Amino acid sequence: MSNSPFFEQLSVAPAFVGARAFRLANLISEQVQAFLKNADLVIPTQCVSLVLFLDKNGPASLVEIARALDEQHQLTAHRAKQLESLSLVRRKQDANDKRRRTFHLTQKGRVEAEKVEAVCRQGVEIFEDLSEELGCDLNRVLNSAHALLQQRPVVSRAIENQKNDVRS
Repeated sequence: MSNSPFFEQLSVAPAFVGARAFRLANLISEQVQAFLKNADLVIPTQCVSLVLFLDKNGPASLVEIARALDEQHQLTAHRAKQLESLSLVRRKQDANDKRRRTFHLTQKGRVEAEKVEAVCRQGVEIFEDLSEELGCDLNRVLNSAHALLQQRPVVSRAIENQKNDVRS
């Protein structure tokens, strides 16, 4: 695979922020998965926050987990299923509400959560070093970009630019 995708050759390359963010997210995910495996963890990278949430908050329903992680319900369900297949979580029917099911960490899941937290502390150092190399706080930049695009989406920005172009 090339280090430079086709869109980098285009005059409109700066517009491909989403593609760059996607490539970066995939690269980080792949590298963190290798990092987790090296630490003798079985948990998929994308499931770390779910395991840590259950470890810190105890049993929770799918809706509660999805809301806490700010994820779509279907994505959370998929991740919970992955964790069930690894015997890290189990699903139980709520004794008071038969329609409600909660997810619980298994003993294996609790052990994994302890290891994950230790590995995450290493991750903090790694990404602080990367931020220093970049000359900016990467987490702050990512969070700020997310917040700003939620406040004023791309389509709104495009409409504003079109209005400004007409005035010019």
